[in-house]
Amino acid sequence: MKACAAKAAVVRVAALVGCAAAGVGMALATPALATPSPYPNLDGYQRESNLEPFRVIDQRGVWLTTPMGLRCGIDDDGSYGCSGTLPGAPPGDNEVAWFVGDPFPRQYHTDQPRFDSGVTQNLLIGLSYVQFRGSTCAVTKESGIYCSHENDPNSQLMVTNEMTFRGGDATPSS
Repeated sequence: MKACAAKAAVVRVAALVGCAAAGVGMALATPALATPSPYPNLDGYQRESNLEPFRVIDQRGVWLTTPMGLRCGIDDDGSYGCSGTLPGAPPGDNEVAWFVGDPFPRQYHTDQPRFDSGVTQNLLIGLSYVQFRGSTCAVTKESGIYCSHENDPNSQLMVTNEMTFRGGDATPSS
């Protein structure tokens, strides 16, 4: 019985070697490389500690405009978002936002943008950020906007010149 088992094992190995030599069915799986996150590391960014320039008369929260022309805000409850053209988003979607209690940032069309104050908002320049009520919004060196709330990775959103990303896994808009 042992002789039969040993002979069967030799036949299986020989078959595998023969297939490998012929290039049949022996492709080795290459490990998948992790895609780097598009979200920036804010080390080295300059914090705007004086929020007064980012206040708007008769509006709650802080307001800013990005070099890309997006109008963004952080509300008194820590919710944040941006209004304007969202690269990669379906036609008509003009706002991306995260609201306190939401598990994931929303992207949608609105005729009344919540994160556009309707008046002049100060420009936040690249490699700088504002923090307000537990939320942070930063402008990248490429003029994109990145926002997150405290240590909640699912609250993250980012709008670049090419794409809008949302959530901890940086889901691209579509």
